[in-house]
Amino acid sequence: MNTALRTTVLCLALGFSALDSRAEDFDLITAAEAQAEAKAAASAPPETRTRSLPVPKPGQPAIKVVTPNNTPSNAVNAPVRIEVSFKAASGNRIVPSTFRVLYGLMKIDLTDRLKKHATVTESGVVINQAKVPAGQHRLILQVADDQGNTAEQELRLRVGAAS
Repeated sequence: MNTALRTTVLCLALGFSALDSRAEDFDLITAAEAQAEAKAAASAPPETRTRSLPVPKPGQPAIKVVTPNNTPSNAVNAPVRIEVSFKAASGNRIVPSTFRVLYGLMKIDLTDRLKKHATVTESGVVINQAKVPAGQHRLILQVADDQGNTAEQELRLRVGAAS
């Protein structure tokens, strides 16, 4: 299935429409938050600047970042589109209300801000028009299933300067 068709199918499955009022630009990460995070990261010991995520165990749900699929050497442009899919283990269901987004070492909770501009379902979440300041950013995505199993996935973004 080509990318455009796959995206359309996922968006329809997640209940989005082209006329969705949630498609307006919004600050996912503010400039002040980015500055505070950069300061915290610069002053943190090297071992706390990166954190290994838990190794998935049998029965745990999975979080897959579909978009952006950038590498550290490639910057994405703001506003950013973020598409994430969830998959529960056989017989379990994702609980959308458990979805959380934390920012950087300071673990600033962006969840409520994000949920005002996106719909989280058992299948995943699509976030359009997320304004993110230029620079390196680290988001921790979390979700749980109806059996209390949790998943955590890191999303690293390198956002280019506005043109």
